[in-house]
Amino acid sequence: MDKKLLKKLRLLYVEDDDVVRNELHELLSDFFDKVFVAKDGQEGFDVYHENKDEIDVILTDINMPHLNGIDMLKKIRKDSKKIPVFITTAHSDNDLLAKAIKLKVYEYIIKPVDVRYLLNEMNELANVLYQDSLLRKQNKELEEYKRVIDASSIVVKCDEHMKISYVNELFCQTTGFNETELLGQDFKVIKHPDMNDEIYTKMYSQVLNNNSWHGVLKNLTKEHKTFTTDCYIIPMLNDMGEIIGAISIQRDITDEVNKKRNIQLSLMKDKSEIFIRSKEGSIEQNMIINNLKKELAVIKNDFEKAQRDIDKYIYSLEKYSLQNKHLKTELASYKKKASEHSNILKLTNENAQLEYRVKKLNEKVDELSSKYEKQIHQMKLNHQLEIDDLEDSLNEITEKYEAIETDDVLVQKLEYWKEKAKSEISRIESLEKQIVAHGDKEFMSRVFK
Repeated sequence: MDKKLLKKLRLLYVEDDDVVRNELHELLSDFFDKVFVAKDGQEGFDVYHENKDEIDVILTDINMPHLNGIDMLKKIRKDSKKIPVFITTAHSDNDLLAKAIKLKVYEYIIKPVDVRYLLNEMNELANVLYQDSLLRKQNKELEEYKRVIDASSIVVKCDEHMKISYVNELFCQTTGFNETELLGQDFKVIKHPDMNDEIYTKMYSQVLNNNSWHGVLKNLTKEHKTFTTDCYIIPMLNDMGEIIGAISIQRDITDEVNKKRNIQLSLMKDKSEIFIRSKEGSIEQNMIINNLKKELAVIKNDFEKAQRDIDKYIYSLEKYSLQNKHLKTELASYKKKASEHSNILKLTNENAQLEYRVKKLNEKVDELSSKYEKQIHQMKLNHQLEIDDLEDSLNEITEKYEAIETDDVLVQKLEYWKEKAKSEISRIESLEKQIVAHGDKEFMSRVFK
């Protein structure tokens, strides 16, 4: 016997025998949450009427003054058809028993009452009542769940042929159809043309094979507007386990889908803008590099021109040096001839003319040497300045370009032009060495003094 279950019950005990009533009342009070007591049928009915919301079970005698147990029970049954009743009697009267059965008496107990038997029967009743209360509670919770689902989700029921047999209010509000227009229609009546029929074929096959189906459905309203739902559909079974239809719970995710699509479009737009900006930056850097290449080509031409001019100057210098040597040779020859001939005056005049020519040639050589020396020196300075500026530009462009472009080939090209600039400097130095190698000491002393 589960005393905890009995303690959940409140009992109405009706008995006209004071001794029996007091003894049993004291005993029952230890097992029940509360025991209401009445001494006859009329008082029993009055106590019930005043406390009917609190009384769970009735224990009553049959033969009582004022109102017997059967008549009291008839009056109570007019108010409650379900409250359980235990009847006690000192006589086994078939007529009374038949009347008690008609009044749906739970148990018929012969006096003197076997308390143990009574408590066991009461315990079984308490267990039944407890199970009923749990069932009512579960049903209440299910009703609450149903109310919540109906308020927040689209609910559709179908028969075994997937024909709509029920739709909730939210489904009608969402689609624009009324219930009459939808009942008897196929489940896919609101299918969007973009949806493949194979999806519904697979859905029907799974559900009718006692499997659930979950997926996203694209639908059309009565006004041909699109809405998207997250659909979960399960089969409905009867008591024999046979499929009698299906129930679908759907959640409108149109806003979520649209937001997701908008986010994807925004991301694609941002990526496109970044690509365009990157491409524009790359084009700008390529233009700068192309301009730099053109400047390098111009400077290269200037170097080549300067080299040709230097070669020309060296050739002229060698030519004048050779003429000077010839003049010196002629002067020596004239001096030798002057010693062999007696015409001293003529030799002196010629010698004076030669000396004058030599002097002029030396002056011209000095003038050309000074002129070429200044031009060479100025060209060296100009080219050095241009090289320095070009290297600074290269460094600046390289830093900017490396922030955007990491192309190894381009970096190698930049390194190449750096080395090319350095090689041009070496080339100028080599030209200086050639000048040193072809000029005499007196000329070199004037150039590099």
